[in-house]
Amino acid sequence: MGELRLYAIGIDEVRGMFGARPEEAARLREVANRALGPVPAAQGGGLLSRLGPIFRRDPNAPVISPTQPLPADVDALLNGSYIPPERVGATWRLLEVLVAGSAWGSSKLELTSRSLDDLDFALARGGVSAAVGLRHLLNSSTSVNLVPVQGLIVGYHPYHKALGMASAYRAAMPEVKTPEQQELVSGLVTWLDGFVHWADVAPQLGRPTPDLIGFWVVG
Repeated sequence: MGELRLYAIGIDEVRGMFGARPEEAARLREVANRALGPVPAAQGGGLLSRLGPIFRRDPNAPVISPTQPLPADVDALLNGSYIPPERVGATWRLLEVLVAGSAWGSSKLELTSRSLDDLDFALARGGVSAAVGLRHLLNSSTSVNLVPVQGLIVGYHPYHKALGMASAYRAAMPEVKTPEQQELVSGLVTWLDGFVHWADVAPQLGRPTPDLIGFWVVG
């Protein structure tokens, strides 16, 4: 099953996470620490720990997924350093953690590739322009300094398009036929309506107007 995770956050805030300013880097590091927790430490001692070169890896070292962010990944992202190819997946995961911890709000839709296209088609039947469709959202690059990875698509719409989505999807509701699609569209419209309030509050906190960022785990 695929999953589309949506966040309300300024695109410049997201891009600025790479090589973040010192005060922002400190905040983001705290976000990462809270969300990811400490990386498990190797357990020392015992005969196996003294066998050394016989093993290709330390038998006591923790087994960590290649998509599990490490402290070095946090440092590399916040410092704007080079991301090795084998750490790109973990860095995308880390970026979403930072986005989630900084966003005004979030929403989640369970969507496979087929169900996403079916939903876009149902909305188009109700008069929704492709320019504010979900596929178009995902096809609009965030231009962050990170190469794509298989199985994950990340895109964004600027604030005015998020408002356009809410308005167009609400008008199309009568043409959305299945209960499952009606529930998805209704929940999405309710969430998108929050952008107006967030945009009103943002200047008071010295933050930019929120944009719509989507992380789609393709299913």
